[in-house]
Amino acid sequence: MAATDFGAKHILAAAERIRPYVKNTPIFTSENLNALGKCRLFFKAEHLQKTGSFKARGACNAVQILVENGQTSGVVTHSSGNHGQGLSYAAKAAGIPCTVVVPKNAPPSKLEGMRAYGAEIVLCEPTMKSRVETSNKVAKDLNRTIVPPFDDHIIMAGQGTIAVEMLEQLPELDAVFLAVGGGGLASGVAAYIKQTKPEIAVYLVEPEGKGLQRYLDGGHLREDIDSLNTVADGIRVLRVGDGPFPVLQRYCRESIISVTEEQIKEAVTLIWTRLKQRVEPTAGVPLAGLLKMARSEGFKLQDKNVAIILCGGNCDVDFLPV
Repeated sequence: MAATDFGAKHILAAAERIRPYVKNTPIFTSENLNALGKCRLFFKAEHLQKTGSFKARGACNAVQILVENGQTSGVVTHSSGNHGQGLSYAAKAAGIPCTVVVPKNAPPSKLEGMRAYGAEIVLCEPTMKSRVETSNKVAKDLNRTIVPPFDDHIIMAGQGTIAVEMLEQLPELDAVFLAVGGGGLASGVAAYIKQTKPEIAVYLVEPEGKGLQRYLDGGHLREDIDSLNTVADGIRVLRVGDGPFPVLQRYCRESIISVTEEQIKEAVTLIWTRLKQRVEPTAGVPLAGLLKMARSEGFKLQDKNVAIILCGGNCDVDFLPV
């Protein structure tokens, strides 16, 4: 499917398809955070979604399509945690087996979450090459279908259903901030918003070192690594997928913000202490980007309505954002 073909109609269809399996997550606000951000902030609580992250949306969309079409007897994926939990939940709901290939450095809480939904776990080395090669081998050996974590239009459509809900909840929205890793969430949200309400700005926030702006402008990725060393473990992947790439290039190439580890930790601490929501580190990345903008000269969003997507809440019990 070409980037020009993917969009709102696929996302609306996904929203209807997954409605029985996911939550319509709430919006939180904080006067204190409004003051710090110099705008009216609305936090979309995807950390309260089934399995603790937005990933359940794309996974349910993919599994339901496969089952409806009689195309699979089981699914396989590779994941550092949240997609694995989402796919495990979706497979259990559909009554089919699921195997997740997990890098050895994934948080233990996410591993336990996958096992709780009945998934079989296969560990691999913490590189994208190892993840892909291992999941391909497992799928071939078990004769099952691979459901990729982000590089798939069906996954992108499922993740984009967040935007459908958000615009119903916040019809006067001016901007959205979200974390970007492989690009499944970012492309789904950006496509729906820009095709239905193009006046709304969509900002992608990344950990320092990812270099998405340069990549979208036609540059090259670093070749010495394939993942980032960041506390935001949900978006350590360096490369956005081939499916999300043209969508992000079309809609978001001028709205990318890089944040430091200290800025991410500060944002997570603020969400924990001011919003009273225990989110994982990746969920702090969008707020870190907004605060960085708000502290700079010429801040364009002062007194505007801004949504922050809190993408997940799966962190280990001993994790502290310091």
